[in-house]
Amino acid sequence: MKLRNLNITTEINILFYSRKVIIAFLAFSFIFILSVFRKNLNDSVQISLFLAAFPLAIAAGYGINIGLRKYFVSKSKYPLVLKIICNILGISRQKIPSKPIDIDIEEFIKDNNLSLTYYYINNPAHPILTFNKNKIHYFTQEYDWDNFKWDFYIKREGRFTKEVLKYRGINQDNTSIQDYIEFEKIEAKNHEIVILFIIHDLLFGKGLSRYY
Repeated sequence: MKLRNLNITTEINILFYSRKVIIAFLAFSFIFILSVFRKNLNDSVQISLFLAAFPLAIAAGYGINIGLRKYFVSKSKYPLVLKIICNILGISRQKIPSKPIDIDIEEFIKDNNLSLTYYYINNPAHPILTFNKNKIHYFTQEYDWDNFKWDFYIKREGRFTKEVLKYRGINQDNTSIQDYIEFEKIEAKNHEIVILFIIHDLLFGKGLSRYY
């Protein structure tokens, strides 16, 4: 399969998880190599090499991940969107141009096998989140992207993390609403919903996703 045929959700998941996998693999490899040759090394050298293995693995892992990310971006059908997602998820920090983007929203949804309606995991009978071009519907409230402000972050709870989107918008009754969305409670693939927020923000909103 050509890389260009991968959908953007797959691309971002590969980039998001590959760094951890690469670092773990390199650290294990360094330790394994050290254990093979330890008979030929004195204790002080062994300790020094062992302590250096983890920083070296981290540095090499980051370097490989940067190269992988540049390659994915160069081959992606939607490089600007992929760059922004990498910034938001902390995969990289790249300067994003302010020029308008020319993307057909329907083609983007189709190319990346995305949905526009999502349901709570524990209540699949009723939609909880719906994207409709310049409108976004969450629970019983509808907002216009023109006055919709949002902030995405990853919240750590012990060993676990969860994706949260805090927002403020003017609803259909002209009332200012501030709330948050926990993505883990919504039935969707990893990072799928934040991708939809980004593309709708770029096309219909204030373009806040450019400035992460």
